[in-house]
Amino acid sequence: MAKIATNISRAAERVATRNVDYGLDDRLLPLNVVIELAGIGKTMIYRKVREGTFPKPCKPGGASTRWSEREVRAWREQVMAARAA
Repeated sequence: MAKIATNISRAAERVATRNVDYGLDDRLLPLNVVIELAGIGKTMIYRKVREGTFPKPCKPGGASTRWSEREVRAWREQVMAARAA
């Protein structure tokens, strides 16, 4: 089980630190990547979505839930800017 968690964490880390522009305007990120980018857990993410203080997810099909990478990064920058103010 630990090996699976390590693989997910590595994948999330690769996506979070990727600076390569593939010509994609915006990517849809799964929850595990959003957790890594935002630095908060699943419960807090969904609480903040309900409060309107975190980007809302979209449902691209089936049971999958994804977040806009641009919106999540903008949220993180806003949080960091508020800390510096």
